[in-house]
Amino acid sequence: MKKLFLLLLIVSSQIFAQYTTPNTGVNWNLDDLVTNSGGVVTGTFPNYSITNKITISANDRVYINPGTIVLFSGSTSGFDIDGKFWAVGTQTDSILFSSSFQDSLGNAYNGFYFLENSVDSACMISYARIEYAYYGYRCLTASPTLSNSYLWKCRRGVQLSSSSPIIFGNVIERSYEYGITMTLGSSPLIEGNELIKNNTQGPQKNQISVGLQGNNSPVVLNNIIYGGSSIPTGGISLWVSGSTSFSDMIIEGNEIYNNGFGISLYSTSDGVINAIVKNNKIYNNNINPNAQVSGSGINVNGSPFNTPIITQNEIYGNWWGITIQNGTTVQAGPNPNLGNIENADTTDDGLNIFYGNIQGTDTFDVYNNCTNDIYAQNNDWRAYDSTLIETHVYHKVDNNLHGLIKFMPFSTSIPVELTSFTASVVDGNVVLNWITATELNNSGFEIQKGNHTSTSLSVKSGKK
Repeated sequence: MKKLFLLLLIVSSQIFAQYTTPNTGVNWNLDDLVTNSGGVVTGTFPNYSITNKITISANDRVYINPGTIVLFSGSTSGFDIDGKFWAVGTQTDSILFSSSFQDSLGNAYNGFYFLENSVDSACMISYARIEYAYYGYRCLTASPTLSNSYLWKCRRGVQLSSSSPIIFGNVIERSYEYGITMTLGSSPLIEGNELIKNNTQGPQKNQISVGLQGNNSPVVLNNIIYGGSSIPTGGISLWVSGSTSFSDMIIEGNEIYNNGFGISLYSTSDGVINAIVKNNKIYNNNINPNAQVSGSGINVNGSPFNTPIITQNEIYGNWWGITIQNGTTVQAGPNPNLGNIENADTTDDGLNIFYGNIQGTDTFDVYNNCTNDIYAQNNDWRAYDSTLIETHVYHKVDNNLHGLIKFMPFSTSIPVELTSFTASVVDGNVVLNWITATELNNSGFEIQKGNHTSTSLSVKSGKK
């Protein structure tokens, strides 16, 4: 009986042990892992089960074929990648990574963990669905590519530490905590994704969260970020702490709506923020009913070293348009540039559009809760005389303890509707055609094109 019991223990340990590839340069698919993993991976194409952790050694490669379905079970199951991992489906034949237990909490499998020895250029997940993982996509000093994939109900969609991957064209939806979070010197490109109703648990986790440690300067470009009707998650948050820490984050071309707030830029202990917030559409971020703690289109908070340039954004329908504060008391604080045409720099010339940021009957398009003055020149307030604009801002005129908002001169170009815009290729050239509702008051507009990089083309008014 003792011998039988010992034999059962040995067999059980073999079945449930983690498996590490041999580090001999193997190039394996899942069928090879079925043969070699001692029962950790079972099944035949297209259906496989994985019951524990698979570690891919530094010299080895594992690839997943299009059309594969993998079910993980157990909290330790998943892939730790120290070598090469290639899971690339197609638009019509994607890959599914799921769980035997459809639960992103206690029964979540560990997910995909790219480690510092992994080969960035040989690591990719594309055209895949990852669901019910603790970490849908986790990187430590690794920068693989995640593209054209769907992350559904993971505890954390993407978690980065000292990593700068490309995250392109994905949908990240209903993560229990963060959609994407990063720290310790992570500067990824996050482009063309949809982040939908993440942070279903509720408090303090945002759809995209940047910081607190290290110098994190991601580029967040052309994403759609929206929440639900009852989850007061934030859109994008950046936190920089300490005088030796900085961020040159770029937030450009995004549509951010139905969140607890749109964008938060927070500096503590003289953390340096040189972010650029440009050409975003930020609206209806008011699902938290408590406007005293949330609801800003953009909130700029903390030390005087918080100096973002905020330009060419359309900000409307929030409890507050832009709020500027250093904690809850009126004191010197951030110095965001909302428009300055007194200097030689043309990248900070305002051109923001504010309207409809209302609480009750009061409009708060910009609220300066600090003692320092704020430049906000050359913006469109949807009001075209200074007396009316005064009713849209809160500053020294309303309370002498507060600093000024320098909103003059302001834009006098009345908005003109663009009724049609088309593009075609003629003889190898891109030809643009557009129609406006009227030929009057046209001052031009900007077109942006991009695929992992962005180029802006300005169309200026001219004589007809």
